[in-house]
Amino acid sequence: MKPFCELIVANVLPGIRALITKDLIQQGFSQQDISKKLGITQPAISQYKRELRGSRVKLLQSNKEVMSLINSLSKDIARGMKPKDIHLKMCEICLKVRRQKIICKLHGESYPALESCRICF
Repeated sequence: MKPFCELIVANVLPGIRALITKDLIQQGFSQQDISKKLGITQPAISQYKRELRGSRVKLLQSNKEVMSLINSLSKDIARGMKPKDIHLKMCEICLKVRRQKIICKLHGESYPALESCRICF
């Protein structure tokens, strides 16, 4: 059984990066600039752009509070937010994903026996 942190790493973080990538591309940033800002490779940015990574964006987009945090982070990154602060905001988003029970949907899909789980709370 995978703990919820593995689901965050495999599903939520790539979804956040995909949404940020799309937003920054719309703002006119190059893939290379985005890769430097996010600390990931340019090929990873390309995969987010082509929707080959970060397939769980709809799950994140379904929650207004989570999307508000992601949009705020994207704007901050565009303005030159420091990497340390990006990490802190990402942690804040992950915590919101847990509190909003979004992670429960992912966990339930993977392990239906955890239907009544309350670990995240």
